[in-house]
Amino acid sequence: MPRRFAHAFVRFDAAILAAILTTSAHAAGGPPLVTDDPDTPGSGNWEINTAVIGAQSHHHWDLAAPDLDINYGWGEHVQLKVDLNWASAEAADGRRMSGLGATDIGVKWRFVDQEKSGFAMSIYPQLLMNLAPSSAARGLTTEDREFFLPAEISTLYGAFQFDAEVGRNFVQRGPDAWVAGVIVAHACGPRLECGLELHGVLIDRQFDPLVNLGVHWKIVEHVILLAAIGRDVGSAAEGGQIFLFYFGFQVLRES
Repeated sequence: MPRRFAHAFVRFDAAILAAILTTSAHAAGGPPLVTDDPDTPGSGNWEINTAVIGAQSHHHWDLAAPDLDINYGWGEHVQLKVDLNWASAEAADGRRMSGLGATDIGVKWRFVDQEKSGFAMSIYPQLLMNLAPSSAARGLTTEDREFFLPAEISTLYGAFQFDAEVGRNFVQRGPDAWVAGVIVAHACGPRLECGLELHGVLIDRQFDPLVNLGVHWKIVEHVILLAAIGRDVGSAAEGGQIFLFYFGFQVLRES
């Protein structure tokens, strides 16, 4: 959901597991969805997302529980991120195995503001790396480092929020991938925001789309429930249903 933070964005189950902001009208992207937006926490503010993320593929479940996504606002236009998780997957012999998942480090820079230009834009370079060799040896994480370089844009049209993200994911030993996503969000109630997402990955001329539905529910002033369910509708789903979910909480701390 984090995006939303994702494991190479090469397969949707891995993408969600290694990830994947607020309920205000200018923050539809990010956890619990995969596509991000240009919003940042604000100077000295923290956004901490703790979640359980799951993916069902080919009759087994992979989990990231917990997934901890920590974000800090370094000034008004820069966001620093560290995302790490405890991964659990099914081995070839049917046994469950678990260990430290991949760690994602990123820096977002918003260089165009909604208030001044009518839209917002950012870039969000991220480095995914494995800090536990034993996890890579057992197939819980990739052995390759990956560098994701996306750009995000968002705007408002009436009561609707539109976000889009497109970028290139560079894998140490390939294949590289193009990644893109769009979100349409709208308030569903006084404290509830709903978002519909279409996200896709293009690798070696094969495109796999994901349809995702997410909600932000503001429980109290600084605590937000994040939830999403999605399904891979591309060729990856032919061997078995691909079902994704994200369930967690966001804690906001202002300076």
